[in-house]
Amino acid sequence: MSNSTRNSLVLAGLLILILAIFLVMYGNTARKITELQSYNKKATVSIDSLRKELSVLDSLRLEYELKQALMSQQSKLILGEDSTTITYGYLLSLLNWSGRIINYDFAANDPKDVNAKYHEYIISGSSIYSNLLHLTQQIEQQRAVITIEDLSIGSQSIALGDTVYFSMVLHTHYQEGGPQAEDLSLKKLNPPYTSYSLFKPRLSDEILPYDVDPALLNVEVAKLIGIARGMAFFRDGKGIIRILARGAPVAYGYLYRIEEATGKVIFRLDKYGLEEDYTISIAKSQ
Repeated sequence: MSNSTRNSLVLAGLLILILAIFLVMYGNTARKITELQSYNKKATVSIDSLRKELSVLDSLRLEYELKQALMSQQSKLILGEDSTTITYGYLLSLLNWSGRIINYDFAANDPKDVNAKYHEYIISGSSIYSNLLHLTQQIEQQRAVITIEDLSIGSQSIALGDTVYFSMVLHTHYQEGGPQAEDLSLKKLNPPYTSYSLFKPRLSDEILPYDVDPALLNVEVAKLIGIARGMAFFRDGKGIIRILARGAPVAYGYLYRIEEATGKVIFRLDKYGLEEDYTISIAKSQ
């Protein structure tokens, strides 16, 4: 065999080897390209699906935020759940919100209707009349749907004209999907009219002007019987003991100053269109 023939065979073998390697590499590359294209198609489908889910999620988020905003603006909301602890805590929140202190007994009572979506509670105790007015206003006008089904108020003593005894039946309504009591924001309410108590005596020996509350102390017929710790003790025309502090309202004016050292009290009265001082001393009263 000549050298040229041998060289030709070697070159042909190398060419065949290179061609085989190229074909193998081309096949691997084509397979990888096919796999990548398939993966890209799957990734594209997943991305489209995620985009749709994200668009739905955004709409759901907007719907939720809108629902929360509407709930915060609504006057009344039915609670999602209720228990003795929840209602008792809500009543405490109402008292704290209005700045009132009321001592009362709290008891749960099973409703007669077993399918009823409310719980019944009974609270009873004694309180200053104005504090009870604030509590009933908060219960009726705040956001949670708690209804006053029965309210009994009574006074047992003329000497405690500002104090009343009460018993109240409440229904706390609830339904699935409603808000929690602790999530409710409290509304700012206008204070109720508390210039006088319905349980104070309205009889007076003197005919007072229509704009003067007959329950206020008439200083012109009152007697100063004592002064202690910044408080002045009076006996009114009916013999009832009245205790006043500085700034307390009286008929035609208010208590301006208490002078414990000199044993006298000074009022500022506007009876005839001109504000004047009216002084009562212990020595002159007795």
